[in-house]
Amino acid sequence: MALLDALAQPRGQALLLGHVHPDGDVLGTLLGAGLALEHAGWTVTFAGPHPVPDVLAFLPGAARWEVWTVAPRIFDVIVLTDCPDHARTEGLLEQARAAGSRVLNIDHHPDNRRYGTVNWVDPSAAATGEMIHELLGALGLTVTPEIALCLFTAIHTDTGSFRYSNTTARTFRIAAELTAAGAQPALVSDRLYQQRPPDALRQLGVVLEGIRVSDDGQVAWLTVPRGFVSGSFMAAEDLASYPRSLRGVRVALLFSEEAPGAVKVSLRGKGEVPVNRIAARFGGGGHENAAGCTVTGTLDEATATVLDAVRDALASRAR
Repeated sequence: MALLDALAQPRGQALLLGHVHPDGDVLGTLLGAGLALEHAGWTVTFAGPHPVPDVLAFLPGAARWEVWTVAPRIFDVIVLTDCPDHARTEGLLEQARAAGSRVLNIDHHPDNRRYGTVNWVDPSAAATGEMIHELLGALGLTVTPEIALCLFTAIHTDTGSFRYSNTTARTFRIAAELTAAGAQPALVSDRLYQQRPPDALRQLGVVLEGIRVSDDGQVAWLTVPRGFVSGSFMAAEDLASYPRSLRGVRVALLFSEEAPGAVKVSLRGKGEVPVNRIAARFGGGGHENAAGCTVTGTLDEATATVLDAVRDALASRAR
């Protein structure tokens, strides 16, 4: 397997490179894989275009994460996980990719663009954390308690705490093995959901007052102003789960203003409408039940435009 060959070569410089708005799956897998490679003799660097969110700062190795706008060309291997499109590195991959360096693209998104020297894409995996666990086993690398904690967090977050339909027997088997290796599920849940400051709940209450539901009850959405998600100690994934939890809702959305004229849209489904197809209309992507995109315009304009696309998708499913 080319992936195994790339990581079994004489040890050198390895860059574990993240994408914009790093979530639990990308951070958990990069940190877990990087720590394992470090134990195997590699010199490891963790970096990405955006910082580690406060809620994920508990992960082993997170304090070593570097935020880059420019990347040096010194790496023998560059590892990207959970990143379907290298454009999400904001140019860092192109800068770091030197002649002779190998780019390992490990992902579970069905729309992955296969931009690596080696591409391992498995859409059947609930999270890239499952794939990295299997990779470490194939390499014969020890899963320490720190690595187990990282990979368990990756799986825990991408399956919605094992609630989403992507959760499989494979997911539970790997989660059990990681727990046996020292992952501490209770610690993960505590850090993700039980450590919010009072202001986070107060702001959440304000946002939830603005929840909107379509007349037919099939679509629900929230809109949040610029700075709310990063400043509230809550990830977009958390906020998007609220409209999704409503009875009868088939598509849920979160519209959050990233910058003037740029609105991030998180889409969630319940297995009936493939929301990644909706996101693709706006240059985004993801999974059938969880996807995202960025839309140009004001918050109101982006909301109206994407809701029209959702209504079209629902109408086409009804035909």
